[in-house]
Amino acid sequence: MNPAARRLRRLLTAFGLSLGLPAAAGRDPAPPLGAHPKDQASLADSPLLAHLAAALEPGAPGAPRTAEALLRSDDWRFVSAPRPEALLASDAARGRAQAPAAEDAVPLRVLTYNTGLLDRKYIAGHVAVPQVPTRRRELPERLLSDGWDVILLQEVWEWSDVARFAGEAERRGYRWWAGEEQRHVQHGILILVKAELIAGEEDKQERQFEAQRCIERWPGPNVRRGYLTWTFTHAPTGQRLRVASAHPQAWPKFWGPRSLQARQLGLDLGQSPDDVVVLLGVDLNAAPYYPHDQFGAVKDAPVEDWWRNAVTYPLIRHYGDLLDVAALAAPAGDITAMDALPAWSPAWRSAPVGGACAGVQPGVFTGTDCNSLYFASYGGEEYPARLDYLFLRDREGVVRVERSAHVYVEPLAFASGSHELSDHYGVMAELRLRPRAR
Repeated sequence: MNPAARRLRRLLTAFGLSLGLPAAAGRDPAPPLGAHPKDQASLADSPLLAHLAAALEPGAPGAPRTAEALLRSDDWRFVSAPRPEALLASDAARGRAQAPAAEDAVPLRVLTYNTGLLDRKYIAGHVAVPQVPTRRRELPERLLSDGWDVILLQEVWEWSDVARFAGEAERRGYRWWAGEEQRHVQHGILILVKAELIAGEEDKQERQFEAQRCIERWPGPNVRRGYLTWTFTHAPTGQRLRVASAHPQAWPKFWGPRSLQARQLGLDLGQSPDDVVVLLGVDLNAAPYYPHDQFGAVKDAPVEDWWRNAVTYPLIRHYGDLLDVAALAAPAGDITAMDALPAWSPAWRSAPVGGACAGVQPGVFTGTDCNSLYFASYGGEEYPARLDYLFLRDREGVVRVERSAHVYVEPLAFASGSHELSDHYGVMAELRLRPRAR
């Protein structure tokens, strides 16, 4: 990118940030960039960020050395793929070292899922995930009949879809939180919790990110990204839980606003008291690792900035002191699966993964052309990747991660034909929660 283009990009980004809505009442906005101690963390010295430092050009002028510098400028590039082997290996070791669950530990089944219920007209056109009318009729009953204790959803955009979930929730013994209607239709987040699990004082927070691409709001399809949190006492154990659902910025070239959103969300969750267990379900729109900086094409132009797209994953963990639940449950397969992908070619536009879906490592990617709805929307444009996560903050060590897996993967029979329930796969976790000492 030439200097003039970089200056224009910085100007447009700054303009977008200046027009963001103030944070919702109830919590202070995120401290300014540079004002929090975590902003000054050395990339090279942080176990979460060291792989980023290793991929930067050694000694290059302006190369970022702190988390703040990484977020503050786009005048730098990686010279190789940031490879998080050590980070993911550390997660696996931590998972193996978990203490056995106590005999009186209580199961907690959690789901995070991007439902893909996007179907909106706007001033410049129409944006839609395939098969929304059919899927919106099926999703509430299918999800709420599967016995999840906590359900963290993204892309339930329309209030009419919230009403469908609310009706099914009442029949199935759940409570729900979608935020205020005017804001909800901009962020599309919904949380559902079994009513029998909720006790004690509750605290519900709705936040819209301070960093926004304002074009998504107008003339775009009325999107202003954000997150919800819901804090309550888990009735069976007496433990305080803070559950959250979020949907940061999409597209690799917008890694900057997305990573600022991850900072805001991480700092908010990180300020929770030590005796509160935090569970975050998020479509992060970013993977931990990408082998190549260019991959895919849109209108014959290569898609790039995948390496910088990978900074969001370690940054949200850094700012929120968050653990990757899937990586605790079993060794993460991101690097092996990504390295095994066939090279991109125009054949990816006509057949998922160029016709090689059978060779894709299962159980890693949640956004992939091997999902027929995803292929219909993005065929050949997007890196297959793990985009959807459950993150955990457990400072008192009261949670054991038993299992994590992808769900709602296989095509189902609908009136509209055989296809998946969403263009993303869901991520579930089976946890065990130790009762609080009386």
